[in-house]
Amino acid sequence: MVRHISSIAEIVDNVDAAVKFYQDVLGLAVRREDEGYAIIEVSGVLHFGIWSRAAAAESTFGDPGAADRIPVGFTVGFEVDDVAGTSRAMADRSWAIAQAPKEEPWGQKTSRFFSPSGALCEIAETPNARSIVQDMRAEAEGR
Repeated sequence: MVRHISSIAEIVDNVDAAVKFYQDVLGLAVRREDEGYAIIEVSGVLHFGIWSRAAAAESTFGDPGAADRIPVGFTVGFEVDDVAGTSRAMADRSWAIAQAPKEEPWGQKTSRFFSPSGALCEIAETPNARSIVQDMRAEAEGR
């Protein structure tokens, strides 16, 4: 079902403040996509974003005014081969789907749900991007 983690993002109330933190405090390169989204460049992560609550609500519920339904915190995206099939399988296992499968304006297919802790998460089908070409493994120094 899940191929790999395709993305993480921090959902925030203030994108400018988050950009300033990652850029000025942590020294990471940050690229603004628009007022509601930015991408942080950091090794070891396929995609790390900063997402405004309003933009997340617009994408998930079709209404930026539903921002109060989106928790502040981190979200994780899981790459799957078939978003519609995986979404159906989750629903068949009695898991509520917050956003039915759809194609995003940038071409990615997504479906969103809330994790047991209440975090907004997604399954995504992105055949032309974010593919893993080799396993990533960490090892303790000296081994």
